[in-house]
Amino acid sequence: MIFANQLGTVVLWLEKQQLQALGLAFEQMLAQLRTASVEQANFVSIDPGPIGPVPPSATELQVGRIAVGYDEANTNVTVFVHDVEAGEDDPPNVVIRMALQQASTMAAQIEQTVAAGRPVCPRCGQPIGPEGHVCPHDNGHFPHLIGD
Repeated sequence: MIFANQLGTVVLWLEKQQLQALGLAFEQMLAQLRTASVEQANFVSIDPGPIGPVPPSATELQVGRIAVGYDEANTNVTVFVHDVEAGEDDPPNVVIRMALQQASTMAAQIEQTVAAGRPVCPRCGQPIGPEGHVCPHDNGHFPHLIGD
């Protein structure tokens, strides 16, 4: 994921499961806000624009933990990102604030990205490639193929 603002660009490296969980958190938060009749949650979705090239000066961060919250005073979504090496009590390395509409657009982008990836084995969670997958839970027997 790439985030840019007036302070610079940050590239966040996430696992597929982390990205999927983030998209789900956005969707659940937006649904809860609509149910609670928060006026700002009633918006028209927008199509995201193309992502330009990442500048060489961009900061890169391997994501360990992500927390998502809603800032009622400013009516925006706040994402707290912790580096993979950060301790439990360390402050977040990156804090991202976005409008509800941006969170909705990002949830849609995440859903498309995750759906385009390789399926995972239902037993061990490892990706299944086009050649199939030998699951360690099956002791190397019964390879799973895409569509099994």
